[in-house]
Amino acid sequence: MAGRRKIYSAREVIEYICLPDGALSDTESIPDDKIADPDFEESPEAYESDSRFDDDKPLAAIPKANLNHLDVEIHNIHADSDTEVPDDNEPQPGPAPVNKEFSWRQRKPPAADIDSSFRGPAFSPPPDEIPSPKWYFDQFMDKSVFEHISHQSNLYAVMKNGSELKTTPSEIEQFIGLHILMTVVRMPSYRMYWQMATRYDPIATVMGRKRFDNLHTYIHMNDNTNVKQKGEPGYDPLFKVRPVLEKVRANCVTGLVYDFEVYTGKGTVTNERGLRVAGEVVLRLVSEVPKGLNYKCFFDNWFTSPELIVELKKMGILTVATINRNRLRGCTLKSDKELSNAGRGAYEVKYEKTSGMSIVKWYDNKAVLLASSFIGPEPVERCRRWSKEKKEYVEVDRPHIVKVYNHNMGGVDLADMFAALYRIDIRPRRWYLRILYYLIDLSLVNGWLLYRRHLTQKQEKKYMPLLDFRVQVADALIKVGKQADLNSRKRGRPSLEDDPMSHQAAPPPTPLQRISAPSVDVRLDRCDHFPIHAEKRGRCRLCKNGYTQMACLKCKVLLCFTKDKNCFLEYHMTK
Repeated sequence: MAGRRKIYSAREVIEYICLPDGALSDTESIPDDKIADPDFEESPEAYESDSRFDDDKPLAAIPKANLNHLDVEIHNIHADSDTEVPDDNEPQPGPAPVNKEFSWRQRKPPAADIDSSFRGPAFSPPPDEIPSPKWYFDQFMDKSVFEHISHQSNLYAVMKNGSELKTTPSEIEQFIGLHILMTVVRMPSYRMYWQMATRYDPIATVMGRKRFDNLHTYIHMNDNTNVKQKGEPGYDPLFKVRPVLEKVRANCVTGLVYDFEVYTGKGTVTNERGLRVAGEVVLRLVSEVPKGLNYKCFFDNWFTSPELIVELKKMGILTVATINRNRLRGCTLKSDKELSNAGRGAYEVKYEKTSGMSIVKWYDNKAVLLASSFIGPEPVERCRRWSKEKKEYVEVDRPHIVKVYNHNMGGVDLADMFAALYRIDIRPRRWYLRILYYLIDLSLVNGWLLYRRHLTQKQEKKYMPLLDFRVQVADALIKVGKQADLNSRKRGRPSLEDDPMSHQAAPPPTPLQRISAPSVDVRLDRCDHFPIHAEKRGRCRLCKNGYTQMACLKCKVLLCFTKDKNCFLEYHMTK
């Protein structure tokens, strides 16, 4: 009988060759039930179109903060294969090593009954009053980062061409703030923000294009005189970005992304403990997690092996993860066909006698394999699933390990998704600037998620969308502590409207627009808030009952200043 032939794409061939143990991406083993979403319920529409994320909607998709424990998730951001789960009858890529030390049983051993309650500190309580977005951003990328970049950029400019750049930490803040604002109002080329036909004043009036280009050319983060060449002792591939990278990493300990590591090629991770690259990555990323306190770690099947789960349990870190069938180390389970015949929701569990580790195979739309060092299938609950055959919701059994994995997995995916919504996409030739832009996006997303955690702790449901959060951080970086523009002349080339010889038709009158209030950081920075005479009389921004023609030069809002009340002073002194 002629054997079946299967045509592999280039991506599949690379994945089968390069991934350790012939590992498949997590998308291959997780069924269509959106296992990473804790509150997901299938619907008929799910089979008709792809869902899109919106920063105003995904609050339900974020696992709710548990104030009694902290969950740590490890994820492989490169595992994005679109290949399908192979059949039970198809050969698995690479030999499946069988560890003779593992002994699998159906009966639950005494080693599986452990106290998995979290013994570490709870999340710190939220501030009495929710701070501004700039405060949250500063928790990850604070003033010292801008001071360091300013100093190193000045040194680099002198070293490069002998002329001084003469930048300051405040100017670097504005430079970064403009980058953030450019992610909100996008143009094909960043130079278009200054061009006559596409000029955007909130960016063009802050800094001239030539100055922006100059900073972009000489921005630097480390002293090149101390760099080590490849092959020399102390060589660091990330030398040019290392100080800022480590500063943000250190601050991430109190944020939502707990730790990260930049891949710098072969040798980034070495197989020190015999767990291969995937296992070593997990152990390195949890190295800063306190041991013996029952922290919970969740990761996908690219990383999972029984040896890794046992090693983490010895460290006092408990795990739940999906696992590939070619890493079961001698654990035999029913085939997909047998579970399918038993009906949707059927499952089987095996326990490792010595460590108490459990491996559960659950059949929903497809078979799912999960492993854990502290939890099994009990208690089995009923959950609603959409049936394509019956075109209606049906009740199926769901092991408890699946529920726990659903509830806690997906944090890294969401963090990446939020960062991608408004990612800084200026592509510089120098690779280390891309890492700097990544760190800025990471600090913004971490700050926003920390802000939402504080609101959750205070039991407040309304929150600022990520887009508004980024705008307020950009506004604060651009304006807080900076001088106001004392003249109304626009920077850059004069526009056609300023040309007295222009024969163009007069533009229509500008409609009345509501002036948005400045951010709290800008309003209270006590820098260049001078009263000016406005062109038109209008309602006071603060008291709402008074009408005035006096405005703030920096805030651009109308404020009363009379014998009986001083809204101008109160607006700039109190929240």
